[in-house]
Parts: sequence; C-alpha cells; structure tokens
Amino acid sequence: MPTALGSAIEFLEEFGFFDVILPFLLVFTIVFGILEKTRIFGVEKVGEKEYPKKGINSMIAFVIAFFVVAAREVVASIQVSIPQVVLVLLLLISFMLLVGVFMGDKQFNLEDKHKWVAFLMVVIFLLVIMIFINSFGWLQPVIDYFMESTYLLVPLIFLIVIIIAVMYVVGGKPKEKSE
Repeated sequence: MPTALGSAIEFLEEFGFFDVILPFLLVFTIVFGILEKTRIFGVEKVGEKEYPKKGINSMIAFVIAFFVVAAREVVASIQVSIPQVVLVLLLLISFMLLVGVFMGDKQFNLEDKHKWVAFLMVVIFLLVIMIFINSFGWLQPVIDYFMESTYLLVPLIFLIVIIIAVMYVVGGKPKEKSE
C-alpha cells in the first residue's frame, strides 16, 4: 500500500519535476550566481553603489538553463552525478568529524599549509571528475582500455613515479645553514 508521501513523489516524477524543473532551477541558480559574482556583463550604478545587471544575467541564465534541460544526456548526467557528489561530500564531512575528534582544542581548518590538505583536495577533485565522466558512461571504456593495453600502463606508472619524485625533491624546504 503506497503512502501519501510516496504517491506525491510518484506524481512529481510523472509531472516531470525531477527531469525538467529541478535541473532547470539548479542550472539557472548556478549560472545566475556566477554571472552576478563575476559581473561579466557590466554593472549599473545606483547612487554611489554599483550593482550587477540582473536583467541581463537572469535572461542569460534562463536561456542556458533551458538549453541544458533540452539536452536529455546532460539532464541524465546531472541526475546520476549530483547524488554521487553528495555522497563524496558526506564522506568528506565524516572524515573531518573523525579528524576533529583527534584535534583536541585546536580548530579544524582546511586552510592549513599541510600537505595532506592539498592531497585531500586533489583526491576530491579527481573523484568529482570521475563521477561526471562515469555519468556519461565514459569511465568504464577508459578503464577497460588501460587494463587491456599494458604497453601504455607501464610507461604511465613510470611517468607518475618520476613526477612525484621530482616534486618531492624540488618541493622541499630550504635548509638553514648553521654557522
């Protein structure tokens, strides 16, 4: 027996709420926010203050959001990717909670100059890129290609090891001279 809330979700799904309205609102909001922040299309002066041109920014965000909704592949990618990105975000928050337990009285801060913070940011960036590549169905063919072609895998691993070694040697702190 379906519940009232389950029936409401089914109605919204049949109505196109998850396929049209939510992706439209998401893209519109993100594009509008970026245009407002960057002020690409100029500003208008009201008194002494300058404000971004909301009319132009909203119209461009509106058109871009409609183009995105019209592209079914992009909407499908958004529907697959966003929950997975949220899962990565939850993993990151859980990690920060665990690290915070061992921090004592110090405040947990990602702006620290520790190497693990940079490493964590690179890993998260790569995870998000892989999530979006996977949402288009491109990740598995790339993995299969690398697994089948060992003649490319060995030089790639060797190149990564060399890059890490060079970064380690060059990135070291200068030693203080003792007199």
